[in-house]
Amino acid sequence: MNREAIKVLIIGIVDALPLKIQKIAYKVIIETRYLLFKIKCKIVARNKSIADPANIYWLSTNRIVKCLSPEDRKVFFNSEKMRGKIVGGNWDISNYEFAETIDVYEALKKRVRERAEWRDTEYYKRILRQVKAGTFLYGIRNETDLDQRCKYLDSLIENIKKEGYHLNRNIYHKNITFEEIDVNIGRSGEYIFRDGIHRLSIAKVLGLKCVPVMVFVRHKEWQEFRDFLFSYAKRLIGGKLYQPTIHPDLADIPCITENYEAEDFWSAIKFHLKKNNGVMLDIGAKTGFWCHKFEDLGYSCYGVEEDPELRYVMQRIKIAENKKFQIIDRSIFQSDFIKKTEFEVVLAINILHHFLETKTKYLQLVNFLKNLKTHELFFEPHILKEYQNKDAYKNYNELEFVNFLLEHTSLTKSELIYTAKNGSHIFKLF
Repeated sequence: MNREAIKVLIIGIVDALPLKIQKIAYKVIIETRYLLFKIKCKIVARNKSIADPANIYWLSTNRIVKCLSPEDRKVFFNSEKMRGKIVGGNWDISNYEFAETIDVYEALKKRVRERAEWRDTEYYKRILRQVKAGTFLYGIRNETDLDQRCKYLDSLIENIKKEGYHLNRNIYHKNITFEEIDVNIGRSGEYIFRDGIHRLSIAKVLGLKCVPVMVFVRHKEWQEFRDFLFSYAKRLIGGKLYQPTIHPDLADIPCITENYEAEDFWSAIKFHLKKNNGVMLDIGAKTGFWCHKFEDLGYSCYGVEEDPELRYVMQRIKIAENKKFQIIDRSIFQSDFIKKTEFEVVLAINILHHFLETKTKYLQLVNFLKNLKTHELFFEPHILKEYQNKDAYKNYNELEFVNFLLEHTSLTKSELIYTAKNGSHIFKLF
């Protein structure tokens, strides 16, 4: 008896219980199964850089574009024993598009948008052919079962329309499943559909922005990048990255700034922008967080980063996120591009104090600022009590630093636009 048949059998047994007990029974079954699953996953994820296979995060439906071929889906990762594994090879190279190769997606699209009859869809015809040939899917053994399955999908569509998309483990009616949509992650950080075909199809057809997913398998090259990030973070002060990594599968990398704080930070900057397009320069771009945000808004972005390891991180995440921003691999004092370009926005987030350490750097900064062509500068000064270099050539407090920038740039006004929980401030100069 396969898993689907066992599931149907258990649901049948629970449905035979009194109504008051059914919800309790479903909840106990789901929570017990989920607890056992989490214990198993903790064993798999003993290495910190290997993410817990039980982790669930919400992912944009637009990011799940590729899928394995029907043949590869049968050969690769068809067993639950593969969950959480790291696998090399070329399995992630696929020309199969989810929307083009999944017949249930087309059937649901016609059902929702054209009110087509199930019997007229290729999905219905295929399942019926397989059942008649002796292949039983989703507990379907005959045409009546297939019609019942279609009614279930109709009810699922209506429930999601009315109530939104809920985690499986929070649904206590005719359900013993806690698993979500499964995705694999390829070598470049791309998401590849694995399982949960009906729910993902419904979500895409209904135009839902995000769905909960679980990562089934990661490519060896992507896991090596995760390993590098963890090791790099350990070498930094406090063992944390200075900036969030924008890829969802990297959210567990320790970071000084939590994602929600970075989003608040971004909201403040976005609110105070004069325009939603133009050329943006990020001085000290680190992991490229701001380049991603500004490019999404419509800007052409350039990130300056001298640290080769951080440039590697920026480039890997840039590819994973399919971005176009450019990475400048030299000092702001040496870049001919910066000298000749007029920017709509320049970001200097907790970086310029490093140029106050010596007289030479200070004079270079003064010269750079005098020649900088920008309409807006968003500036985060360092927190003096956290970074106080007594041997520095200059040690400005916040207001002194802002006045220094106004003195040496073409900008004439400043405004405090954001205060973080740690006491740091963001100023807009314009």
